[in-house]
Amino acid sequence: MPTTMITLTFSSTAGDFTGEFPVDLILGDVKKRVMEQFGLDPSKADQVIVTLDGRVLDETKTLEELNLPDGAVLVIERKEVTKI
Repeated sequence: MPTTMITLTFSSTAGDFTGEFPVDLILGDVKKRVMEQFGLDPSKADQVIVTLDGRVLDETKTLEELNLPDGAVLVIERKEVTKI
């Protein structure tokens, strides 16, 4: 049985990247791949979040578990650092 694919666009201050991804991939792994496409250091993945419609997505879930629509535009942005 072939793997189901989903088309996602990732938007960041570095630009946009559109790609096809297997739905069984974990979002955190996809984020690291996309960071490399943007020329960002994937070892700093913990410093950025992925959002859809302003909602932070759970990066431990697969794309399928997140129930993302095909063609969704996800935003990669720096985490807000709250100083106490």
